[in-house]
Amino acid sequence: MAVGLLLVCGFPAATVRATPPPPTLTIVSPANNTVIGNGSPLVLLFAVENFNLTEPGTGGPGPATNEGHVNVYVEGNLRTVVGQPTVVLALESGTYHVQLRLVSDNGTSLTPDVSASITVTLTRGPAAGTPRIAVTYVEILYPIPGDLWGDDITISFRITNFTLVPPGRRVSVPNEGRLRVLVDGLVFKDLTSYEPAHFSDLPDGDHTVTLRLVDGVGQPLNPDASDSTSFRVEGEQKVAPIPDLTPYLLTAQIGLGAAIVGVLYLHDWRRKR
Repeated sequence: MAVGLLLVCGFPAATVRATPPPPTLTIVSPANNTVIGNGSPLVLLFAVENFNLTEPGTGGPGPATNEGHVNVYVEGNLRTVVGQPTVVLALESGTYHVQLRLVSDNGTSLTPDVSASITVTLTRGPAAGTPRIAVTYVEILYPIPGDLWGDDITISFRITNFTLVPPGRRVSVPNEGRLRVLVDGLVFKDLTSYEPAHFSDLPDGDHTVTLRLVDGVGQPLNPDASDSTSFRVEGEQKVAPIPDLTPYLLTAQIGLGAAIVGVLYLHDWRRKR
């Protein structure tokens, strides 16, 4: 019995390997539903654990469960691949769904899938980290309300916390869009630059011009951001046409010439006497 016990106790135990923890992927910044303003690019910072990030094409043969790179999808379409924990995307204004996915070096998705996603909004207007910054005011500086003008009128304006942009993707994002000009309640034109609004050939009478900020799809902001000014147009007074004096000038010139000749002749006649 003693010998058998020694043999059993001396037999080497089987090696037991612990299962490695699965890879994880976390988007560190920006936060979900962030508004990125002033036309800045989208900069994504992410962190991975239990996974070795490598540049595409540098891994070993065959799929690997703990090594590879990150596929970056924008609105479901593959946009780029990265081997470092930073993604920089230059996107037009709009709201986007961005997804990051860990893949092996040959592009094969991990099993189970390891991914993370966020929704962000980009605008060329200001953002300050909030989904919307209200327009403070739209002020008409010139002309002064009630003034009397002719048929050429220029109206200047000043806006804040809003960026005028040309039509693009026609999406509604915070704090960017166009300036809509209305004359007597009817749309006159849209402005996408900060130059004054110019009006010509308005009919005589009282008029009201309204300047209203609208978003990328042409809808008024909420709350409304607008200002108005009123003025009267009166046509120029009619002036009688100036008569053609050419025939009279010709006659006067002939008479003046004859008078000069006469004076010279008389002077010479008296001198000879």
